[in-house]
Amino acid sequence: MINSLTSNQTAMLEWLASHETQIAEFCRRLIQTPSVNGENPECAIAEVIKNEAILLDLPVFITGDDPERPNVVVSTSNSMPVGLLLLGHLDTVPAGDPFQWRFPPFDAAIADGCIYGRGAIDTKGGMAAAIYALKALVECGGLQFGCAQMIGVPDEESGATGTLGIRYLSQHGLLSGLGAIYAYSGDEINLGHRGLLRYKLVCKGESVHTGSSAWQDRTAGANAVAGMSRLISALDALVFPYSSTSYFESYRSVVTAGTLISGGTAVNIVPDYCESWVDVRLAPELDRATFEQLLNVEITQLKTPKLQFSFTCVNDIPAVISNEDAPLIASVESAIYDVKGVRAKRTVAGPANEGYLLIGQGIPTICGLGPSGANAHAPDEFVEIQGLVQAAQIYALAASRLDIQLER
Repeated sequence: MINSLTSNQTAMLEWLASHETQIAEFCRRLIQTPSVNGENPECAIAEVIKNEAILLDLPVFITGDDPERPNVVVSTSNSMPVGLLLLGHLDTVPAGDPFQWRFPPFDAAIADGCIYGRGAIDTKGGMAAAIYALKALVECGGLQFGCAQMIGVPDEESGATGTLGIRYLSQHGLLSGLGAIYAYSGDEINLGHRGLLRYKLVCKGESVHTGSSAWQDRTAGANAVAGMSRLISALDALVFPYSSTSYFESYRSVVTAGTLISGGTAVNIVPDYCESWVDVRLAPELDRATFEQLLNVEITQLKTPKLQFSFTCVNDIPAVISNEDAPLIASVESAIYDVKGVRAKRTVAGPANEGYLLIGQGIPTICGLGPSGANAHAPDEFVEIQGLVQAAQIYALAASRLDIQLER
């Protein structure tokens, strides 16, 4: 695991440490540019990243099917093969109630050595660290045989489909690398992640006046909301064993039914329609076909001539894992040790992300590694300023070590 540092690599680490203020201020500008999925087009934050890359004299371009929701690609070189590919997503989840925050969620306030704001670690801090890692690699001659690259993609928070981002880039020949890191947070080596299924459930019933004799005697009417509630209860009661697959042992498949629900038209009308959503996190032992068999069993037990159910799969992401013998893993492992003095734990992530798309493209991927912080998707999300520097140092050092593989 322990590799000696070259003079160039030592220079990179020192350069990044000396640019802590610039990295932090760039991270603050990213947070101060709201990019809430469904509210703020990602083109604005893509421009912030592009302008920083131009300031740092790094090759950069913006591309995509939708000009309002583009990808931004920053590289150390326009002409060399990609060794390390760093990825972040441009969009964030909503901030929620601003009064639940210690500081306004888009002010990027600094307190106690941390920057607070929506997206701080998911994934604006990681992207800030990645851009400066690229600059350090160029400034200090950290690459000999190839280049390193950072890609910011849109629309990850809607379900990690990658349609506008990774899939678009792949289809246009703009996605490559010996290995990739999704720039989230933490210093564990997430070799993969659990899978994800999301379904829209619909229950159709029959409406009738709640005060009618027909409803009283149940000769007419069927309550779609009550039917849906019984299906939610049945799905909520499903319990799966912990995984026996290597690295997934701390996880099991989890069904969360009723995450969203709506139905009914008036307080005095038996509801004839209800829709709800279910979120399923998949250990490798459970796949879509098996879950849908279970779902159909529950529906069969609940349906009646007047109460009918249907479902539509909206997200289908498999559980995945990278080859742990890939050169990427050893390069990152040694970089973490040299920067933080930590022997990184190999594991997998509980939440799904777009790592499955990269792994599917044959690019070994660490599905989450970056600056220290906390509270993603919650009030008071923050990133540690020292963590920004350390993440940039890890990225740069890992890229320099992976670069040697391009000679072969």
